[in-house]
Amino acid sequence: MKPLILHVVTVLYLLPTACFAVENIGVKALEKALAVSTLMTDSDALTFGIANFKFEYDLDSQKRLDFKKSIDIFVLPYQWQLNDVSDNWQHNINMRASYIEVARNTEPLQGYTNFKHEQVIGAFVQYVQHYQFTEHLFAGLALGTHLSYYRNKYNYSDGFPPEISEILDGHIFNTSATVLMLEPVINLGYRQQQSWGSWTVHNSNHYLIGQGIGGSSKNINEVQPEGWRVTNGVEFKFDIPKMWGASDHIAFDLKRIDIGGDLSGISDHGFYYETSVGWIIDTNNKIPFLDNVGIGFNLNYGSSISGGTIVLYYNE
Repeated sequence: MKPLILHVVTVLYLLPTACFAVENIGVKALEKALAVSTLMTDSDALTFGIANFKFEYDLDSQKRLDFKKSIDIFVLPYQWQLNDVSDNWQHNINMRASYIEVARNTEPLQGYTNFKHEQVIGAFVQYVQHYQFTEHLFAGLALGTHLSYYRNKYNYSDGFPPEISEILDGHIFNTSATVLMLEPVINLGYRQQQSWGSWTVHNSNHYLIGQGIGGSSKNINEVQPEGWRVTNGVEFKFDIPKMWGASDHIAFDLKRIDIGGDLSGISDHGFYYETSVGWIIDTNNKIPFLDNVGIGFNLNYGSSISGGTIVLYYNE
């Protein structure tokens, strides 16, 4: 979702093929926005919360914090546990509905401050299989489908050159796209029980590919988001005394996420880190549609939204 307008303006004035260049930039901007939205709505890949703070004190960290504060995300997840195939072989269906909104001022030309408003509405369904090879070693396979609708509205300030806005509209600004995306996943892990709880080394490999199927974008058939991500990490769970008859624990998770393709829009380095600490309470199925709740904080480093976040957990 990073602005590409400065590059666009240069193209408009220097190249006779400006319209063709804008079309390509517009397609790529849509692909990155839709691909990154799948990251933003997956709490295993990227974490948002109820309050944000910075842990670095420089101009760039303030810009990242301001950008993060301009993002509003709502995700409603649910897991449907199917009957076990065997004692070591389980499967389930994961579902989630999501809404992302980004509203901020941009300055495409010096002296012109314009307001950009972006929205992504998404639905996701995933079939998951989990197999326990040994007491410690496990693996999983999954196939998910995203149906996402993206749109943006761009309000040009008074005096903005109309010859530029006419070329940008429908490609980069004031456009929309509906995209269907597939996401196959392979997971591997090793878990060791301890007297104090457990620790788990985990690996997750995702591939994303999609196709534009509708919207007002003038090049919707060319919108084909594609990307990959690999997550490696270690998680520690510490058992604590039960409160109110409910099982609870403290979780500490440290992970690195490597990304490529259209997902790379979230980080200039091709990877970022996340560290989280949280207190999770199991509801023991006493509350419909709510498996667990909790509170904690998360630190993100190396992405365009680096910083700290206070997090409310549910259905983790």
